[in-house]
Amino acid sequence: MIVDYFERTKVDEEFYNEFIKDRIPKKIIDMHIHISDVEMRKNCVADPTDWSNQCNSIMRFQDYEFYRDAFYPDSEVEANVLPCVTRGLDVVANNNYLSELKKSGKARYAHMMVDPTWDVEFTEKMLVEGEFTGFKPYPDFVSGVQGAEIGLLDFIRPDQLALANKYKKSIVLHLPRAGRFPDDNNIKEIRYIKDKFPDIKLIIAHVGRCYSIDWIVRATEKLGDDRNYFHYDLAALINPVVLDYVFEHYPLDQIMYGTDLPIFLWHGKRQWTDVKYINMPREDFPFNKHIEGPEAEAKYTFFIYEQLKSILDATYKVGGRKFAEDIFYNNAVKFLG
Repeated sequence: MIVDYFERTKVDEEFYNEFIKDRIPKKIIDMHIHISDVEMRKNCVADPTDWSNQCNSIMRFQDYEFYRDAFYPDSEVEANVLPCVTRGLDVVANNNYLSELKKSGKARYAHMMVDPTWDVEFTEKMLVEGEFTGFKPYPDFVSGVQGAEIGLLDFIRPDQLALANKYKKSIVLHLPRAGRFPDDNNIKEIRYIKDKFPDIKLIIAHVGRCYSIDWIVRATEKLGDDRNYFHYDLAALINPVVLDYVFEHYPLDQIMYGTDLPIFLWHGKRQWTDVKYINMPREDFPFNKHIEGPEAEAKYTFFIYEQLKSILDATYKVGGRKFAEDIFYNNAVKFLG
């Protein structure tokens, strides 16, 4: 269902033409979108205190196509489809939906939700028969609370990790815990995957949820050279200071574009300090404090366009259009085939 507040306005068109149109690659792969439908989410219970749930929505693939065509009028865009990640989801139905999208060629890649209560035989059957690119485990699916102090092995078991290793599949990993990427236990657990399951292709989603600079600096110091082992998607990342840091300190061929739709369908921007961030939508979500007021908000463009500008600014500083094409397309093709 198309959300009632979604509209590409003259403000958006002018912003796109000034900052994006001449720089955006002609081919794009969005490595991080969530696709689901009403029936499979009827028993979902989302954490109402989390801002991302307050602006989330059900996005079918046909809805995504509508949004995609509005956001990217001059580019051919393919997607890595991920499931809904909310507790209570009909996981089998959502996985089957994503499998059909991939088999039909509508989606470039597809990652299935893994339920840690499934036995390994059932998990393997779904992975293989569904022709999935890999797994998308998620802490909130088990805990029901964003940022819960939950361990990796609480939302995907070792024998399920062994399956991904056996078939050389990828895992899109949303790190748990309020401490995000630099949390000592998160560092320990991704090193556990690296050492125990070396054939897993691990994507650290949202660059470890490092939306402010302090998190990524501390994570980098703790990881050392191990950071070169992993791959990263830029979903929800907009902070130019963080983007510059990531492109300076992380392998440039292991970073991929992503959006985290349908969360970011709104108009707005983000403010940040070294240790926190504030989302500033125009739309009237419960978390919105309307910091700048209606006159300023009338000039807001899509959050996705603000993100595109930040990523393009950072990529063009590093390597011009060729590097932008790597981040938006080539790295994902090379990584996943």
